Amino acid sequence: MKRLLPILFLFSVFAQYAQAQTPLTVAPNFNVKTVDGTVVELYPLLDQGKIVVLDFFSVSCGPCQLYAPHFQGAFEAFGRNLGDVFFMGINYNGTNPDVIFFDSVFNLTFPTASGLDGGGNAAFHLFQLSAYPTVIVIKPDKSISNPYIWPPTTDNIIDAVILAGGAMVGLDPRQKDDELSIFPNPVNGQSAIRFSLKQASAVSIDLLDTGGRKIDQLLPTKRLEAGNHSLNISSSALPNGIFFVAFTTEKERILKKIFVVNN
Repeated sequence: MKRLLPILFLFSVFAQYAQAQTPLTVAPNFNVKTVDGTVVELYPLLDQGKIVVLDFFSVSCGPCQLYAPHFQGAFEAFGRNLGDVFFMGINYNGTNPDVIFFDSVFNLTFPTASGLDGGGNAAFHLFQLSAYPTVIVIKPDKSISNPYIWPPTTDNIIDAVILAGGAMVGLDPRQKDDELSIFPNPVNGQSAIRFSLKQASAVSIDLLDTGGRKIDQLLPTKRLEAGNHSLNISSSALPNGIFFVAFTTEKERILKKIFVVNN
């Protein structure tokens, strides 16, 4: 059984993972066997219209240990593989017992395949990876929407999957704590962001491009009382195209797509 690295060692090894990513733009097909014996093949999942999110990891990798619970959080937010997004962990150079132990330590419930017993090593090489962790998002047309989410926090993974077209199903939309609307949308000059809070919360609002990168901070983190609020957004400094408004509270994160069509 491989020994897990002490958590205090994590930050001394981040640098070597900074370039962990696939150079591919189209995902190759592969099949692996999970630690519970289920065979998973990529292309049939994509043919079903699924977005596939892969976490390539090693059980002895410090950052892999740190971010494994974040991947679990995103897996839960999108319905635990019961919605239109399929999450899976692919291990490198571990055995089934190694991965089962890793999953138990970090309370992971998404499907995982070991490198040595489940075919993970072969998948790792197909994607031409040289380091880990590497979290990638694959769209149903087999294109790699995001070749490398870093850092692979729950929020960053959720944002990348939503930008690829995934729908969050962890919460019934009728039961969401807060509401967000943008009108008019498309935006031509100025629109209003309106939101309601069921209870007081720290709130921030950011503007993202289609790659998930923050290009403007519309509302720095500020504590607001329960009730209705509004904020104006101007498109005068933006090129025409698609952007996302990221609305973050203490309980949730909501993304809304906006279209800029300046005259």
